[in-house]
Amino acid sequence: LPPALCMKYEFMFLCLIIPGPKHPGKRVNVMLKPLIEELKQLWSGVEAYDVYKKERFNLRVAYLWSVHDFMAYGIFAGWSCHGRLACPICGSDTDCFRLANGGKFCYFDCHRRFLAPRHPYRQQSNSFRRDTVVRKGPPKRLTGQQIYDMLSNLVPTAEGFEGFGEEHNWTHICGLWELPYAKALILMHNIDVMHQERNFAESLISTCIDMTDRTKDNIKARRDLAEICNRPTLELTESGGKPRAPFCLKPKDKKEVLRWMKKLKFPDGYAAGLRRVVNVKTGKLNGLKSHDYHIIMERLLPVMFRGYLSDDVWMVLAELSSFYRHLCGKEISKEMMERLEKEIPVLVCKMENFFPPGFFNPMQHLLVHLPYEAKVGGPVQYRWMYYIERALKKIRAMVGNK
Repeated sequence: LPPALCMKYEFMFLCLIIPGPKHPGKRVNVMLKPLIEELKQLWSGVEAYDVYKKERFNLRVAYLWSVHDFMAYGIFAGWSCHGRLACPICGSDTDCFRLANGGKFCYFDCHRRFLAPRHPYRQQSNSFRRDTVVRKGPPKRLTGQQIYDMLSNLVPTAEGFEGFGEEHNWTHICGLWELPYAKALILMHNIDVMHQERNFAESLISTCIDMTDRTKDNIKARRDLAEICNRPTLELTESGGKPRAPFCLKPKDKKEVLRWMKKLKFPDGYAAGLRRVVNVKTGKLNGLKSHDYHIIMERLLPVMFRGYLSDDVWMVLAELSSFYRHLCGKEISKEMMERLEKEIPVLVCKMENFFPPGFFNPMQHLLVHLPYEAKVGGPVQYRWMYYIERALKKIRAMVGNK
């Protein structure tokens, strides 16, 4: 069935409610135990009745995948999405590092290894990290059997598992591995495109419009830039001034873009309330919802910056918008996703050529993994949280009325 039918509220089942004001964290398996036991039983099959055919049949159910935001991903899967090993797909084979001034973990220059072996970006020693070329290949995606073997060999300690934060990021073993078919699952947990796109868009728009309290191009970012990269024109001046970056709008252009957004009109239910978030006086966008960022990234991004940014920067942003449009299409093909799988590392490397290292957090890094998951799991409409969050909003309203 298409997403518009099978993802409707009427066809969703509430299997479990975890009580309490706080999430259970590592103890989530205790809450999931009844559900896991039922999944085991349903794998063998239970007798059910078909009302339409008026006959009994053997009903079998299998767990397919989980969908949640990135923080809940860590709780549910048992892999902490914090620190140097935040990416659950790259695992311990990552080049992530902590910024000396920004203090956060950064994925800057971690994507040239995803390129073809002879790609020219690999040999550019001063376009990314200073005096650095990249020869190694991408991290290998582990199979279900390999992950299961890794979990079986973990050595428990008083604080968790031995090697946590250095060799792995496992906090606990998810109870779903008890299912007899768990090791055969290709995509056990999804990266939620809704939250990934929203977080990426927030960082991008805030940085390009230069929102003082939200931009990723702040003073600390410029200090890290001076230590990591060879971009003398963007380093802080002797007086502490911050030269304007090529991806940042001029104050006059910024007002023009915001006034243009203020005048936009969309069909009701599409992005009808986008104008409400624009504040021309303060130069900020306040109260944007996830779907607003979705519309901006896929429809408005190439238009809002055209003519204001240089052609090479604008072209990269236009390619990024095109990537999300193809990824989030209602119909996708294996060939298209394989093409995107090859193109997205190049696109991320292009962004690394002008954005500062502090811009590249785990959300920006997850871009390189999205086409593979779409190739395996199908259209993102079945695997993102728009429908789930709308259902949760309705449930909360029903509980509140009672």
